[in-house]
Amino acid sequence: TLWWLFRDGLLPEQTYFVGFARSDLTVDAIRTACMPYMKAVDSEAERLAAFFSRNSYISGKYVDESSFANLNTHLLSLPGGAEANRLYYLA
Repeated sequence: TLWWLFRDGLLPEQTYFVGFARSDLTVDAIRTACMPYMKAVDSEAERLAAFFSRNSYISGKYVDESSFANLNTHLLSLPGGAEANRLYYLA
């Protein structure tokens, strides 16, 4: 769904997607797992690359303060830093 919103220009262009979980993943691994379900066509390759270039993933433990410090450092490094609008999705 995030891909479709991004693809159709329904999100601000400066939207970044940050995943945080215990699993030791990479954005490339997430992309590989998601591609069969994204229904992207060849003509969308450039837009799809832009979408994944705005994705990042931080692995950490939920009970470890240093994991959240790493997440915060990463969030602050993105455009907009501390002033950026943020939306949290917890599953």
